[in-house]
Amino acid sequence: MKTLFEYLLPIPVAALGAWIGHLTGLPLGELVGAICAVTAVSKLGVPLRMPHPFVAVVQLLLGISVGSIVTVSMIGELGDVSILGGLLICMSVQILVGYHWLRRAEKWGHVESLLGSVPGAMAAVMTVTGGQGAASGRIAFVHIVRLLALLLVVTLIAGGHPGGAGPSVGSLHDYLLVLAPASAAVVTGYLLERLDMPAPYMLTGLLYTAAFNVEFPEAALHVPDPLALVALVLLGGLIGIRLKDITLKDVLRYVRAGLVVTALTFCATLLVAAAFSQVTGRPFLTLFMSWVPGGVEVMTAAALLLKLDPAFVMLNHVVRMSIIHASPAVLPKRLWQERPLA
Repeated sequence: MKTLFEYLLPIPVAALGAWIGHLTGLPLGELVGAICAVTAVSKLGVPLRMPHPFVAVVQLLLGISVGSIVTVSMIGELGDVSILGGLLICMSVQILVGYHWLRRAEKWGHVESLLGSVPGAMAAVMTVTGGQGAASGRIAFVHIVRLLALLLVVTLIAGGHPGGAGPSVGSLHDYLLVLAPASAAVVTGYLLERLDMPAPYMLTGLLYTAAFNVEFPEAALHVPDPLALVALVLLGGLIGIRLKDITLKDVLRYVRAGLVVTALTFCATLLVAAAFSQVTGRPFLTLFMSWVPGGVEVMTAAALLLKLDPAFVMLNHVVRMSIIHASPAVLPKRLWQERPLA
């Protein structure tokens, strides 16, 4: 009974925090509120755990959310090698500078430095990091700091908060459309999980939903907002539990690490975007907005406000998120093995 209580309590706590965060009207207020509420309750000594099925649900919804944005036109545009090549080079530079700072200056381990330097996709990273504790907590903290800092920068560039369409409950048809690829993803993900593949439900959710969208473009599959909110609440609970061992001294160190990694990522994106602007002839600001880490919806909305080819911006961010979501499953396992600092 005690273990069941520890498993169930994080959900209402995270939901309450998400509701308070929503009332503030701040960007990503729901996620930040859920994280703060669960962390606060954990700090009071209340034992909280996040059962594996909940983590699998977050993985599944993340994969479906990214896959639902993929369209036939996007697949066609990938024929332009310069887009994919520039994006891959920019991501590689972003990871390289962030990794070396965390590894050499902050003295982090190899795996946590690698995960902490991944450009964006905090939710995907947090479902791969495994257990809780100091290592997982500081990875989460660096991503939170970078997420908020980059959101602030993009908002300033766009001349205000880049708003989008209001939340929608969705129709029964929307939920039934999600059910088909989600069911196939759960079955395949379970099989891949038995083979020790990292984040299997995220990969299968992404692939099945993208394939469904490409095969049946008229269906217009998208993830209803309530499902996205469920993922947000569960993710907030997951991160909050992992932050329970973070002290005030740790907070100051991790804020510094997050800000430095954000600045390095920002500068790397500026340089690569400037170089590729000269090579391809595309506007510098369009490339910068396409390659700087950020949420697909927020970056696309900002591109709309700035009249910067929103379709191109969305394509790059969808590809970036797809690469990050799929990489744990396709990269060699030795990459995720800890290495001593030379």
